[in-house]
Amino acid sequence: MSSEIRETDRIKPLIEYIKRNLEKGYKLEDLKWALVNQGNSRVAIEKAIKYVTEFQEAQKPKKPEPVTEIIEPEIHVEEKQGFWSRLKNKFKKNSI
Repeated sequence: MSSEIRETDRIKPLIEYIKRNLEKGYKLEDLKWALVNQGNSRVAIEKAIKYVTEFQEAQKPKKPEPVTEIIEPEIHVEEKQGFWSRLKNKFKKNSI
């Protein structure tokens, strides 16, 4: 546990540097090489980058899963009447 605390304290300036410059619009790859050129260890840089990217992912709002609902269309099929049924209905309407 104490080694994790010391390691976090060691990479804390790198984390802050990365966060601050990402907000300014710099690319992560460019920041990585700038830190290497400043003499920082690649392991410490990778750990700081991992910490920052995991932190950023945790801060993003979760998108809800899309809900798929299948709605069956209502189909009304009128039963086709035969000739005699139509003729019979025609006489019923006229007799009223």
